[in-house]
Amino acid sequence: MSSLIEKNINSLLKFVYSDNNSLSVIFHNNDLLMGVVGEFNKNLKALEKLTGSNLYSRGNSILIKSNPENNEILKSSIQFLANQFIINGQIEEKDILS
Repeated sequence: MSSLIEKNINSLLKFVYSDNNSLSVIFHNNDLLMGVVGEFNKNLKALEKLTGSNLYSRGNSILIKSNPENNEILKSSIQFLANQFIINGQIEEKDILS
């Protein structure tokens, strides 16, 4: 089942790296984007606080501005949260802390 979810996530998310240490996460499903971002961007704010990074949600994407190491951590975090949303239909605070 995990390979099915991973395949599904890879078709729903696209990661685009920029030269200025930023990473764009483009969502191909708006419901998934809203689930990951959370109500009033609360999930993004929690990730910002945990990593000391800047995250911006605009349109169908999330822009991550941080150092390359944190960008990779946040990339993995967003993939994990997307998986949780697909499996459970929601994201809980414990998922963000994971």
